[in-house]
Amino acid sequence: MIRMLTAYTRELDDVDAAVAEVLGQLNLEEKLLKNSVGIMTFYGDFLETGVVKAISDALPCDSIGGTTSNASLPGAMGALILTLTVLTSDDVSFKAAVSAPLDTHLDSRIRDLYEDVVSGLLEAPSLLLAIAPFMATDCGDDEIIDALDAASGGASIFGTFAITHKIDFSGVYTCFNGKPYSDALALVGIAGDIAPQFYVSTIAENRIITQKIVITESSKNCVMKINGIDAVKHLEAIGLIEGGNIEGINAIPFVLTMPDGSCVTRVAQKVVDRRGILFSGAMPQGSNVRLANCDEAFVSESTGQVLSSLAANHDARNMLCFSCIGRKWILGVKGDNEMRQVAKRLDSVVPYMLAYSGGEFCPVKNARGELVNHCHHFTFIACAF
Repeated sequence: MIRMLTAYTRELDDVDAAVAEVLGQLNLEEKLLKNSVGIMTFYGDFLETGVVKAISDALPCDSIGGTTSNASLPGAMGALILTLTVLTSDDVSFKAAVSAPLDTHLDSRIRDLYEDVVSGLLEAPSLLLAIAPFMATDCGDDEIIDALDAASGGASIFGTFAITHKIDFSGVYTCFNGKPYSDALALVGIAGDIAPQFYVSTIAENRIITQKIVITESSKNCVMKINGIDAVKHLEAIGLIEGGNIEGINAIPFVLTMPDGSCVTRVAQKVVDRRGILFSGAMPQGSNVRLANCDEAFVSESTGQVLSSLAANHDARNMLCFSCIGRKWILGVKGDNEMRQVAKRLDSVVPYMLAYSGGEFCPVKNARGELVNHCHHFTFIACAF
């Protein structure tokens, strides 16, 4: 069994007061069990003032974390907030670690990270919690999760790409024991008697724009042809873009059915060579793609769908949640509505944490009913255990 403790602070400037506030909420002397690990989310300013490092140093266990734009847990939500989740157990073990910089040799460095994590556990982990750096490259977001999946032999991966409140995502950091990294993957391996359940929001059929799209030529996350014609020309023909300008369609989910039958959502990022389109993740040739219409009601409906599924899981004692920052942007001036919706359903029911994400890691089932790891976009994800 895992016990989940949560705490928060809004104190940016008085480091001692922030540490005292967080430790006072946790009450570790009475509640901490044999094995523990911390998970932090925070507005970037908490790094600059030293609060993140001070809280990490005050913990009797290792911790990982990352920047975010907004976060919530029972009794608190907002932007200028630091949240801390401590997982603690007598019969489940945890090992936290951080990778070498991922700007080169990504596969081997993630393999080394996984081996570091496994070396601190008595058995192979059944769950990996990952906070990844948001790196500005033309590689798909799923390269990190694919490398971790390969290194671990398919262990379930749950987590997020760290982000900030800034539109260009500058100032994004992961952290390990309070030390920030702009290019490293922070990871927790969890081993023992744990049976995590995963939830990913889906897009209702009434929100699908009827349009048959088959990827007929692609390489990794770059789509060159759709339905046999240049990708840019196809999107122009159906009225989605004009003059090769894709600005604005990054708020339109591309719902992709992978060759194995699993379903993920992608985002268009930029035009390549005036005819192809670079997407946020792998777009395998032969895959079917559907477009979706997203608005404020979509966010509420899809979050509600996950919360209803969580409510039906009577074995869930703890919940970790991430939501795509694009969903918050869709809400506009009502940007806190999703956090309020979660609080209304979960605050008095179960310990949880929610943070906004630049890409969500969560397993989904393929056509054979097997869990496969994927990176998603425009989704609300949850892990219950």
